[in-house]
Amino acid sequence: MRDVTNGCKISIDKEGRWFYDKRQITHPAVLETFYNALEKDAEGRYRIVLGDEFCYIDVEDTPFVVQSVSRRDNGEYEIFLNNGKCEALDPNSLRIGKNNVLYARLSNGMNVRFSRKAYYSLALDMEQMENGDIVLSSGGKSYIIYSNKSPAR
Repeated sequence: MRDVTNGCKISIDKEGRWFYDKRQITHPAVLETFYNALEKDAEGRYRIVLGDEFCYIDVEDTPFVVQSVSRRDNGEYEIFLNNGKCEALDPNSLRIGKNNVLYARLSNGMNVRFSRKAYYSLALDMEQMENGDIVLSSGGKSYIIYSNKSPAR
């Protein structure tokens, strides 16, 4: 049985920066430990699980933020995250959220928010079709990022 640590004062802002009691956490080993221990519970709350203890953390948007995007030789994309890791972008998971923020889903199932820089970089490869849809080509396939027929967001 796991014990909840009371008074956990850890938070992540919308830029993916970690804080303890409103002071930014910058130590690489601490951040790596927290990222590796991060999980989402059945109710969608983020928590850090270390051994038999866990604490819920406040996450302003998503814990992961795409810092940059790169197109591979095969035409697919990889995304570089704020935790220093990279992974293949799943174009099927791309969606535009509130305030036109771009999101995707990571291989671990968690959502990732694109930084403005990464969003604009990927947007350079997007194409607006005659019907108004916005499409991204990746690995020889086209993916609709925004449909003109979608309800207003």
